Formats: sequence, structure tokens, C-alpha cells
Amino acid sequence: MAYPTFTVTVTREDNLWVAVVTDGLEPGVVGAADFERFAEIDPEMREIISDLTGLGEGEFHVAWHYDIGGEEGSRLVDEYRQAEEVAAEMAEWRDTARGNLITALRGKLSERAIADLLGISHQRVNQIKNSPVGDVDLVQVQGRLESSLNVVRLLAEDAPPAAPPRTRRKASRRVRA
Repeated sequence: MAYPTFTVTVTREDNLWVAVVTDGLEPGVVGAADFERFAEIDPEMREIISDLTGLGEGEFHVAWHYDIGGEEGSRLVDEYRQAEEVAAEMAEWRDTARGNLITALRGKLSERAIADLLGISHQRVNQIKNSPVGDVDLVQVQGRLESSLNVVRLLAEDAPPAAPPRTRRKASRRVRA
């Protein structure tokens, strides 16, 4: 079954985010709202579309377009959102791996040595040690990450070249003989 797609254009006007359904609704039906916070737009616009069409929130797609300062910003906003998803999944994986490592090293190394190994404070090691560690399905995480990275690669193909990274000067140490 093919789900209908509704196009929503988002702009910034008078210190508010303005979202308007620009395609997909019946003629004469207007779906629009103002928002103070960007994070409110997606769930609220889906609810508005659902109310106007009678479709359940999972029975349609939304194509987002972002007009920022008179310029099309959809690709950049989509790229950022995708990067946030990848970062969140990576952080979850890191946190679980770190917790598992701390659990495995408990009693074998001091908290200070574990902290040094992980590059965090010994107080943070103690906090992590005393919190529950969740299991992460690495196959599922890997699949989601690969999918997200493929989207990021596609978006990056159209992106302008990035500025070269700034290099850091290596600190030198004096060794006394």
C-alpha cells in the first residue's frame, strides 16, 4: 500500500518557526502552524496533517523543505539530522562498551587506573560502575549505522568542499638525563 506524501515548508518569521503544508492536502484545506521551538514542528505537523486528513500518523509520509533566509536549506538540515542520529547511536555504543569494560576491570585495576585508561575522571568511573549497563545488539547498531552513513555519503556528494581541518601543534617534552 502506497502512503500519501505531504510536503511541509518551514521558514523562520518574526522569531517563530512557520510550517505550512504546501502539497498533498485537498484544495481549500490549509494546514499551518507557528512554533517557538524547532523540535515541536515534526510531531505537531504530523498531528495537524492527521487531523485534517483522517489518516493515522503512521499512514503518510512528510517531505520537509526548509527555506532559511530565502535559501533552500533542506539538504543541510537533513544532513545535520542524519549526523545527529549517527552520533546518538555511536554514543550509545560507546557508553555500553565503556560500562562493560569498567565492569570487566572491576577488582583488577583501581578506579584511577581505569579512569586513566578511559580518559575520564575516577569519579565518573565510580558513577558508571554503580549504574546498570545495558546490552546493545551490535549487529542492529551496525546495520543502522551503515544505513545512516550511506545517507550521509549521498548528501556529502552534493556538499561544497569543506575547509581543511586546523592542525594542532604537537607539544614537546623535555626529558632530563
